[in-house]
Amino acid sequence: MKRLIQIRSSALLVEILPEVGGKIGQIRSTISGREYLVPPQKPYCTISPEGDWLQHDTSGMDDCFPNVAAGMYPDAPWSSVHLPDLGEWTHGVWEVIKTDIREVTMERKGAALPYRAVKTVRFLEEETLEFSYRVSNQWRFPMRFLWSAHPLIAVQGEYEVILPAGRSRLRTFPSDGVTHTWPMWKSIDLSREWIPSGTTLKVFVSDLSEGWCALRQPTHTLHFTFDGDKLPAMGIWFNNFGFPTGGGTNLRCIALEPCTSGSDLLDELNPAAYPFIPAEGSVHWSMRLRILPHDDGSTYTQEHKR
Repeated sequence: MKRLIQIRSSALLVEILPEVGGKIGQIRSTISGREYLVPPQKPYCTISPEGDWLQHDTSGMDDCFPNVAAGMYPDAPWSSVHLPDLGEWTHGVWEVIKTDIREVTMERKGAALPYRAVKTVRFLEEETLEFSYRVSNQWRFPMRFLWSAHPLIAVQGEYEVILPAGRSRLRTFPSDGVTHTWPMWKSIDLSREWIPSGTTLKVFVSDLSEGWCALRQPTHTLHFTFDGDKLPAMGIWFNNFGFPTGGGTNLRCIALEPCTSGSDLLDELNPAAYPFIPAEGSVHWSMRLRILPHDDGSTYTQEHKR
């Protein structure tokens, strides 16, 4: 059994697995027992740097860094380096350097690239978690990177994806060559209508007027907030029993993914669309998640957005 750390407030219990890529295994209500993330589909195990994430448990909430989709690093002097699917952070072990009942801090070194990362998960309020990150470049060349949250949120039926008011653009990944206006795609209102059963769809939404997004279900809402300058894009993955493939129990879930760039690839966009860690410098960013139960049938309101 891999080491499992729990942090808790009066409202939430969070399970963290340092030896499984630092994954958030589950977030659970301490009052109702409701689980908000997809539960494990396979036994937890440490994935080696050469391992395939898709062949292991894909549940819970991961962090993708310094890439999302597998591929070669695009810049010298690391252009011969291959980066795994969902990035290095989902592979290997994070070392726990601090933990108490409401907070855990972990660190790790890069396997293929020369960096040091520190990740802290803590409660700011009883219903609010903060995920904060600092990455130091330990070499004399700038380092291009992606970061994306990857929470697989369990969704049984009715849902609503809520984004800030405004005219946001939407494109699919891989690209279908068309720029759409959120939330419409092929006559489907992605904010509340499921894609066809047995399929998945990844989209990126840009031009958000504010740094937040939310997923409402009949009993609760997950509300993410973030700095729109550091996390200017929003990836959304819709899975209507189309994943996993090749055996196993297919899932229905939605992933809201605040991210640093509107692509899962490090070389698809103009280089200016990606953040860089300065030579021998560091970068930091954070994201907050507030989980609001409304078992009395109340709806998501402006009050909940604060």
